[in-house]
Amino acid sequence: MKELVVIPEHIKLAKASSLISEFKYAWDKTPLKDKIYWCTRCVSLFAKVTFRRAKGLLQVSKNIIKSVGNETLELGKAIHGKRLIGYLDDRKSKSSDAISGAYNASKTLLKNCVALLKDNPKEAGPIMFLGVLGFFCGSGGIDGDGGIPDLDIAVGGIGNHRNVFFHSVISAALLETMVYSSIDASNMIYKKLPDNHDGFWDKLVGYKNWANAFVTGACTGIMYHLLIDGTIDGKKAMTNFPISMSIEGHNTFFITNAVAEGVDLKKKESH
Repeated sequence: MKELVVIPEHIKLAKASSLISEFKYAWDKTPLKDKIYWCTRCVSLFAKVTFRRAKGLLQVSKNIIKSVGNETLELGKAIHGKRLIGYLDDRKSKSSDAISGAYNASKTLLKNCVALLKDNPKEAGPIMFLGVLGFFCGSGGIDGDGGIPDLDIAVGGIGNHRNVFFHSVISAALLETMVYSSIDASNMIYKKLPDNHDGFWDKLVGYKNWANAFVTGACTGIMYHLLIDGTIDGKKAMTNFPISMSIEGHNTFFITNAVAEGVDLKKKESH
């Protein structure tokens, strides 16, 4: 089990202090121009991942409007032509096909994960572990309570719950930037660390795919949390949304952001 976890569940205070001291030592040894360049990369990365999500959100919104319009038109034609029963049967058949396709895709994914664990458990195990860990950090659990979106309560109290910045793709963009920028900073200072530095830094630099696994899992968790907020828990509006709208509008916002984040999941490796 120890091979699966880079960071122990409970880091002793002495070790945590040592890691902080080593980071400060290496940071102080790093040239100012490198630090400025790193800050520039952080800002650039946040702009990149935010713009990428904005494009996805716009595309999802356009697709939803187009789909609703087409379905409304087709339903009207079916009613006018007295083909309502046939229309509903057709939609039932397409829904069944979609569910069947999702089920088969899930089975294939599970088989691939099992095969990967058998072939290369030392490398695949940590990646899968961090993916699951990321999911629970992002979602707060199966019930969708807690996690990254609900950090708005910790920041501003219960009155700040469902803050638009936390309950949207913005929180996922910020998380992605923080994780990859931290890895970038670790790589930057690595050669400046003391010769007898903790082995934690070697592992952090040596496994580049682990950050991607955690980010993908966490963003999947955020997507799940927003989906729950827009459906099962869709009884509370956002606290600081600039436009007044019905509770249905707020739920649509959550769902649309969830779908947009889901579309963005496959683009996490482009760093």
